[in-house]
Amino acid sequence: MVKIQTGAPVEAAGRGLLDRRLLLRTTALIGFLPTFAENEASAEPSQLAVPEWSKVPGSPFVGYGQPSKFEASVVRTATNPPNAPGAGAAWAPLHRLHGTITPNGLHFERSHSGIPDIDPDTHRLLIHGLVKRPLIFTLDALARYPMESRITLMECGGNSLALYSKQPVDGNAQTIHGLASCAEWTGVKLSTLLDEAGVQPNGGMATRRRCGRGHHDPQHPDDKSAR
Repeated sequence: MVKIQTGAPVEAAGRGLLDRRLLLRTTALIGFLPTFAENEASAEPSQLAVPEWSKVPGSPFVGYGQPSKFEASVVRTATNPPNAPGAGAAWAPLHRLHGTITPNGLHFERSHSGIPDIDPDTHRLLIHGLVKRPLIFTLDALARYPMESRITLMECGGNSLALYSKQPVDGNAQTIHGLASCAEWTGVKLSTLLDEAGVQPNGGMATRRRCGRGHHDPQHPDDKSAR
């Protein structure tokens, strides 16, 4: 049983949080003191050894930053069907990430025919069909339009499919739910380009053709393109 004292108000931290020392004392009384909480009175600088890395200059700068060698286990895992090089998926290591943003190099990927090698100087965006003015854009031309940045979660339609298995699945967050990632995306709104092309009144569906072999052409209502 914990004895609660009455009298003077208990000192508390901001936002209604209990004072840390009070929390530790109370937790110790009821026998649930976390193993990571140490006696504050015994914490002295002399207890900590000076690491060798702090005594010598560090590595020089590089043109493109790379993960620390201590993050070697934070990687994607890839699955590829037999006799189909490039097809398959790369699963994000959700169980090893912190925060809401997935690093670009760990973002999940799903490919039907491998990763295309797109030359930005020759790549073109074509808008045609039921529009008043069919248009072709280069990437340089698109860069002159107003851009927006959005933090968006993307998920493959087959993510978490293993949960439908009749047998229990021996997996973790990566192998079961790893086809989902959250990142910041920046670009020109499709609705801006559709307004410039002038969608005709009877234009109700939009079809997107992706790059690479084995064209995968999803369709969606035109009102979704206006977002």
